[in-house]
Amino acid sequence: MKKTDHFRSKKGFTLIEVMAGLLITGILIATVISVFLMSQKIYTRGGDISYKQKSITNIETELQNALATATNISIEASKPGVGAFYGIGFNDKGECVEIINGDEYKTDQITEISLKNTGNSMNYEIVPKDSMSTLKGGIVMNNINTAAIDTTLKAETESYLVITLLN
Repeated sequence: MKKTDHFRSKKGFTLIEVMAGLLITGILIATVISVFLMSQKIYTRGGDISYKQKSITNIETELQNALATATNISIEASKPGVGAFYGIGFNDKGECVEIINGDEYKTDQITEISLKNTGNSMNYEIVPKDSMSTLKGGIVMNNINTAAIDTTLKAETESYLVITLLN
């Protein structure tokens, strides 16, 4: 009778084969983890940029709406009061403040707003913080024929563009 030797069987893996398999598996897992972490960072950065763009675009839209129905515009050193007013400018902390009917909305995403009008149209430039592109545009002010404004509101100086709205 022949005895079977289980220890000398040719079935199974050698130590070198197991170590090579572990090495390849480790490299694959490290690659997957690095791709995951990179995509998570890109996603987070994209969300931040999206928030900034949305914030600045909302301010631009409100400014356009206010200028279209403006009956008077002026540059003031203080915020407009409650009533049919719209204001945009910078407070003493350097934050851009938008005032709509007495309610304040603050953002730190804008560093400068340039305003220049010719006749009944107002051209503006909104300069965002960081490396985002500047928003430029213009709007026809339907209820104002002449208003001499050619200024730049900056985060370093507290000043506001005050717009009296059509009731």
